[in-house]
Amino acid sequence: MPKPVKKGDPGLGIWRMPTQASEDRVVDIFQEWRSGVESLQWRSSTAANQGREVEIFHRRSGTPGAPALVCVHGFPTSSIDFFALTRELRSEFEIFVLDFPGFGFSEKPTSPYVYSLYDDARLLLHMISEIWGLSRYTLLTHDRGTSVGLVALHMIGEDGAAVAPGEAVLTNANIFLPLANLTPFQKALLDPSTARRVAAEVTPEALAAGMGAHTFMPRRALGDPEIGALAKCFAYNSGVRVLPDTIQYLNERSRDETQWLETLSHLPVGTSLVWRLHDNVSPLRVANFVWEAFLKKKPGRNRYWIVPSAEHYLQCDAPRNWRRSFD
Repeated sequence: MPKPVKKGDPGLGIWRMPTQASEDRVVDIFQEWRSGVESLQWRSSTAANQGREVEIFHRRSGTPGAPALVCVHGFPTSSIDFFALTRELRSEFEIFVLDFPGFGFSEKPTSPYVYSLYDDARLLLHMISEIWGLSRYTLLTHDRGTSVGLVALHMIGEDGAAVAPGEAVLTNANIFLPLANLTPFQKALLDPSTARRVAAEVTPEALAAGMGAHTFMPRRALGDPEIGALAKCFAYNSGVRVLPDTIQYLNERSRDETQWLETLSHLPVGTSLVWRLHDNVSPLRVANFVWEAFLKKKPGRNRYWIVPSAEHYLQCDAPRNWRRSFD
């Protein structure tokens, strides 16, 4: 694997990535992922939910006893985003994932249930400490999962809520909303006057196909195994209907994101940004700003990788190139 090309800043590199082969993509991804299911009951910590319990899907794979890798999924998808990555890294890591409430195989309660990044961060820390029993681990986050990860790191930095990761790897996510691009679909889901109608009109297949056509590289159709698996996950427990509720995390982001980033800027946790060069969902200007303002001079070994040949879902487009993040 070629070395990254350095561009002045000792923390910055560019990956030159080979094209991902596809010999492992004839499996039924949805059924294989579901076959590894474990579940538990999580009592929501959000006051408005009045202690309601929801069923949570979680999964571990890879090599028992190997270094632990905790992968945190985004919106509107689920832990199945990491299917290809777990196959690629299974001989080197023990890999832990979960589906947050409202996503994937986990329970998807409808309104008035309130979905929250803070509740999800507490759930993540509970899984790490109490269920998986991890004392050393690497945290890999994507999209909304990076927001959950930032909240969890904020909690660790503020009150030692759990053991900190040895390293945090943050990938494409709108982690500074003033510089982000929200799609028309996201804006419609956030608007109370249109949200329920839009969610009622979109089908799981249409949502998955739209994502395959705009957020993967190369572009993928519904017949692609990973896009087909996404559609099945969206359909599971009628997940599309809760999109107007689960997307409300963007309001929490808008309110508190600077506070989370400020906390991270003082944590001695090595932090890597891994970003797609031409991602229209989470544009490079977001990563550039966060790197310069919060990460470049923070304690720990901090790195910034720019990936030229993958789209928003880096872990799906180029799983064979992730080892470099953990070197």
